[in-house]
Amino acid sequence: MARARLRSAYQATAAVTVLLLGLVTAACSGSGGDAASGPDGKALRMWTFKRTHVAALQRAADEFKRQSGVTVKVEAISPDDAFTAKIQSAAQTKDLPDVLEVHAGGEDFRIGGAGLLADLTGDFDATTLNRFLPSTRNAGLVTAERQRQIVELKTAKVGNLFSVPFTAGTFGIVYGNRQKMAAAGLDPATPPKTWEEFIGYLRATTKADPKQGGVSLGLKVSQTGFNWMYAQLAYAYLGKERYQALFGKGAAQGFASPEGVKTLSLYSQLTPYWIPGVTALGIDEADVAFAQGKSAFDVGGTFTLAFLSQNGMKPENVLSFPVPPPSGGKISDLRLAPLALTGLSVTSTSQNRDAAVKWVDFLTSAKGAAVFATSSLDLPATDLGAEAERLLGHDLAALQKYFTGPPESTYDAADASFRPPGYDDAKVGPPLVKLSPLKEADPAATGAQLDAVLGAMWKLAS
Repeated sequence: MARARLRSAYQATAAVTVLLLGLVTAACSGSGGDAASGPDGKALRMWTFKRTHVAALQRAADEFKRQSGVTVKVEAISPDDAFTAKIQSAAQTKDLPDVLEVHAGGEDFRIGGAGLLADLTGDFDATTLNRFLPSTRNAGLVTAERQRQIVELKTAKVGNLFSVPFTAGTFGIVYGNRQKMAAAGLDPATPPKTWEEFIGYLRATTKADPKQGGVSLGLKVSQTGFNWMYAQLAYAYLGKERYQALFGKGAAQGFASPEGVKTLSLYSQLTPYWIPGVTALGIDEADVAFAQGKSAFDVGGTFTLAFLSQNGMKPENVLSFPVPPPSGGKISDLRLAPLALTGLSVTSTSQNRDAAVKWVDFLTSAKGAAVFATSSLDLPATDLGAEAERLLGHDLAALQKYFTGPPESTYDAADASFRPPGYDDAKVGPPLVKLSPLKEADPAATGAQLDAVLGAMWKLAS
């Protein structure tokens, strides 16, 4: 099953979740466990859609029981449509669990809008929310804008908090195989500081291993090239204001402008170094190729490390770094604002509400987040600050450090304010693939095509 990690990939299907409307009940959440726990003598029950999180959640639950005496039983239901269907049927049979791990910024709103989630504003006030990374804090908060966009929120109240952030991540992370780097004469402990150095690294690894020394990326989903690599490269070269101008209504500062073409020329330098068949690889397939030694570098997100580990690649053999900024650009130390990927919700029908809130509070505390993260290799949304390396270890802390930096140096993939309403990133991906790796268009022609695509979006929105 391909992981949900592209654009709004951490949101469940709206057509399915809308069926949850009207299913809210006032009954208890159903049969619990057989161990003493909450006030009704039953264990807390928790559902997640991520099977890879079960062991880590259970490890955290063991620590929580030692601390509180409360037992938590964790169950995974996957894939996403099965998870949604399970919630739907459980609402009908009055058997919802106490806590859900949900897709943040989408699924939580749909389930909450159906009346199935508790409002957590009284449990996680503004002071408590400060424990989370700034760009994730309000991921589960109902705002007027979200109410306008999500039909299931029409009857919810602005200010309701249907989830708190649990895991966080971002695109634009490059992973290097330390062994392949060393075999190519590169320092396996030192990431490239600039785009030009990165191209030099690729030149060295492909020279040492022509068939398996290049870079992998799931270009079968064409917009990954744009969203996971080009956008960060262009942002670092142009700076925030000039980068956002690429997407403006007029074409004067668009992708076909001299500066826009320059960013596309930089991206096209990757062309000789893509691994064979890269345009036929899905996201998971590209990562598996890297884990199997079929590429020296792989492009993904902070969340990719866990998947690589699950596929047999040892984290200590992986060097991670953000897409390197080009020399002479506006930003020399690129940072990447994290997105809330999953959130934690308490069901409105839980009869163990106080215990359920305490469990959510523990999971998002520094201690609980560290226990979960070190077992799952997924980064927490909890801001661990200077304690990150002590709590997470070097490999995870090295990824989380890229989340924080000055606003002017931070690329925020969630900021869509400068794009046309109804922006569709599936339409900007194909022109970039034609540029690289297919070599079917040069940078100038690619820029003109992207401007035409954006122009059509603006016209449609007017």
